[in-house]
Parts: sequence; C-alpha cells; structure tokens
Amino acid sequence: MLKVATPHTTRIRAISQLHRGDEIEARLSVGPAYDDVVIRRGCVQETAPGIGVVWIMDHASGMRKAINTDECSVWRVA
Repeated sequence: MLKVATPHTTRIRAISQLHRGDEIEARLSVGPAYDDVVIRRGCVQETAPGIGVVWIMDHASGMRKAINTDECSVWRVA
C-alpha cells in the first residue's frame, strides 16, 4: 500500500520571509471548529511588504493572483 506524502508547511508571519520562486498556500479561517481552507496555492512572483500583498502564479488557474495577508494566512510549502 502506498502512502500519500503530505508536504511540510511553515506559517509565514512576515512577507519579508518570502522570496521569488517560493511555493506557498493562502489559507482562510472558516471557524474555530474547522481547519483553515486553502484558497490559493502557487509560486511567489512578487511581494509588497508595505501593503501586505503577495502576487503568485496560481497553480489551479495558471493566472497571476494577489493575496492580501490581512485577509488570510500564508504558509510556505516544502
């Protein structure tokens, strides 16, 4: 029987910790009794720490998407 490998994730608390090319997930909290929901996953293209925004190339859509860190948590996927 094969096991599915789950990627190791680390929460990013400051955008300055991110670099171009990092794989990240944006997660939205849906309530205290539920796990966070992954709303975006992709590769970092650009960061703007001053306004709290990270732009990624979204894996699901193949499009460039902005992530507002005031609205969701950011996790590095290793």
